[in-house]
Amino acid sequence: MSLTVTANELLLSVHGIEMKFTTNSFELAHSVEALLRHFQSKAVGTHPLLMQFDAVEQRDEIQIRISPAARLLYRGSGLVTGPDRQATWLCDIYSEDGLLIADFHQEGVVVINGDLKSAQGNLVRPWAMSPDIRVSFVHFAMTELLKRRELYTFHATALEHKDRGVLIPGFSGRGKTTSFSSLLRAGYRYLSDDHPFFKLCDGRVEILPYPLKINVTDETVAFFPELRAASPAVLHAGIPKRYFFAEELYPAPLGQPCEPAIILFPEVVDSPHSCLEPLSKKVALEMILPHSLLVYDLVVARREFQALARLVEQVDCYRLHFGRDVMDLPWLVTPLLEKQRARSGD
Repeated sequence: MSLTVTANELLLSVHGIEMKFTTNSFELAHSVEALLRHFQSKAVGTHPLLMQFDAVEQRDEIQIRISPAARLLYRGSGLVTGPDRQATWLCDIYSEDGLLIADFHQEGVVVINGDLKSAQGNLVRPWAMSPDIRVSFVHFAMTELLKRRELYTFHATALEHKDRGVLIPGFSGRGKTTSFSSLLRAGYRYLSDDHPFFKLCDGRVEILPYPLKINVTDETVAFFPELRAASPAVLHAGIPKRYFFAEELYPAPLGQPCEPAIILFPEVVDSPHSCLEPLSKKVALEMILPHSLLVYDLVVARREFQALARLVEQVDCYRLHFGRDVMDLPWLVTPLLEKQRARSGD
């Protein structure tokens, strides 16, 4: 496929923060439009955050060079998939002259300029990437810019029930999405399956929606009859998981910004019944920190830690020992929300 030279522009308002995304790749524009469909705007002001991503045919076309003086901050890789067990991406992140440079090796380079409130990306043949991979580079750039405006995100599912938020952090295999789906089908409203936004507002943490597609394993699908019966037009094929959109399967509308009330840290147990174990604030803070995104700027890191500490302080925290009674989870969680609501006098 040859490189398109037509510019594609997307105007965004992410919880009041204006952004403009431009690219010369139709495929990348289409994927980003799907990712950020809930944040599209008809116009932005004169000083939006800027993200420009250009497609190139080969890595050596990228003019950005990382000097030996650059400081290496992070080295990691993405998911390992396929029969050859290859990582979906490799990444080295450097700091140099006030810039944050993410070197994704053969996939491209992304440069964050915090002072100019802009991100510049060059991706190698994005049309040959899976949609999830190509939008992950834009997601990285967007969240780096937003956290400099004190809007943060972390790895968790989030739901809203009668103006109260429930957060469920968890790594793969801990039951995060299964517990999330159990509450969703019971009428809880969807905020995010993977990356809810949060911010400090007048000394209180507020959870804000970031609606994404909901990725599910075959094990999760097996628990819920509506997922088992869903057609391929609703439960889509994906790599490595299948996915669906909440609004296409469940009647409750998308959730609204709200104050969080409960954090559940799930772990699957071999038991017929689930139970909740109250956690101290200290333990809960230690458990939630690994689920926040990596922070490479000291000032930003300090602010994000303060927001996370305030989050833990204002909610009730539990370890969820998640048994085989998957459908009954709302019977455990909803009374806790009602109890907190009564305690606060709402």
